[in-house]
Amino acid sequence: MRISWTDVLTVPKRVSSTAIASCCSALTISDSACAAVRAPSWAVRRAVISSRIKFNITVKPCKSNTAAAGNICCGTASPSSGITKILMVNDATPSSYLTRALLSSSVNPGCNPGASYCDKVTLVHVRAEGPNDTLHYLWGFTGKPSIILALTSPNATLTINWKDFIFASVQAIEFSEKPIYSFGLVVNKIWEYNDVNDTGYLNMSYVNKNYKRAYDTEYFHWKIAKFENDTEGAILHMESAKYNKPGDVTAVEKGNIKFMVSAYGYNDHSDILPHLVHTQNSSLIDLVIDKLGTNSHFSHARFAVDIILASQDPKNTTMTFESHKSLDDEYTPGVFTMVDLQTPSSLSGAKGGYIQWRPVAYIAKERDLTNSTDANNYGLSNVTYPSAVLNSSALYAFFSSSLENMLVQETVVSFGLKEDGTFLVGYGHPPDEKFSLLVILVISIGLGLPALLILVSGIVMAVRRVSHKNDDLFLSR
Repeated sequence: MRISWTDVLTVPKRVSSTAIASCCSALTISDSACAAVRAPSWAVRRAVISSRIKFNITVKPCKSNTAAAGNICCGTASPSSGITKILMVNDATPSSYLTRALLSSSVNPGCNPGASYCDKVTLVHVRAEGPNDTLHYLWGFTGKPSIILALTSPNATLTINWKDFIFASVQAIEFSEKPIYSFGLVVNKIWEYNDVNDTGYLNMSYVNKNYKRAYDTEYFHWKIAKFENDTEGAILHMESAKYNKPGDVTAVEKGNIKFMVSAYGYNDHSDILPHLVHTQNSSLIDLVIDKLGTNSHFSHARFAVDIILASQDPKNTTMTFESHKSLDDEYTPGVFTMVDLQTPSSLSGAKGGYIQWRPVAYIAKERDLTNSTDANNYGLSNVTYPSAVLNSSALYAFFSSSLENMLVQETVVSFGLKEDGTFLVGYGHPPDEKFSLLVILVISIGLGLPALLILVSGIVMAVRRVSHKNDDLFLSR
């Protein structure tokens, strides 16, 4: 696990002086040597203590320390200022802010390799343990591609009835105790539309088979291309082998669809464009529509993806789109916008789920600015009969009939020609982009150096003017 000063995560709650005193006592640190670490967001480039001193973390996560006071987790750090010990205070209740360890990841856990049905399913379970809870990732590619995040207590165990799972029976996926929170999404359809006017816009209200066609993802046959896992992360590569919709088996003539789904035990930017920030509470999804050819033979074919999201939030609420801009395009050249789709719980700051992406797609294997195109989203709509729509997905096997009483909504994201799109699915609050140290230095030098030159020039001119006046006064005498 990677632990560095950039991984310091703190809760924006006010911690009482009593809690701080309890931690000081538990760690046998004198009151004068204690300070509570504060930070306004999940990613901290520097931490500010009472004396505003920068420091570097040199210890293991809070979970590894033995000291604890109620729901407060205590740790120590060695600052660059020379102070020997500082108290770090984290509210351990919303532990999405704390370091997680990826304890295990497996494909089809508990499925007997000798059983014939095990060859027909793909379900990956990743278990990430935090200080006071465990975050479970379930990546299902039997039927419609599904991503599920479930937050449980540390002692909760996963049980899968594989025969029921094959036949899409209710409650085929269960935990030994009810999850604290769960959230999931399904890639429901791939839309193909004929963009003869080259607008990049998909008119969802226009129903005409000569304009748009839907390819239900449950009819794609998904196979594992590669699965990589260790204690710092897990990456699953999936590919569609063929399209087998009854009565329309020739709909897809060539090409395939590729998914890369990953989870990490540390915070960082993804290695591939658009370099989204992944956290210890998120799963990164990279979608590639690779040279997909269909029998529609549209003259100006473009594609879009239909996504269904399910959350434990009340059915009469709604998820929220938020698009925000940044001055920095360091990680994604030419793209200054980030789109967040948050559940009501995530928006209110409590436990919740979200999807995050940059509105950009890439029309070539080499991802760069010259091969990029816009990605558009089309708002949200409620799914009327979610159990019927999702009954061939891992999401249905997990939530079952509860879907009818949950918040289930649908959205569409359209891309350019032959597209690559990347999404982040997470628990908690969407991460914010921060300026890197390099950008801060460049900005500081770019703005500071001219200002310094102006200041020095002003001082020189002022000194010369005073000196000139003194010379004139001396000569006049």
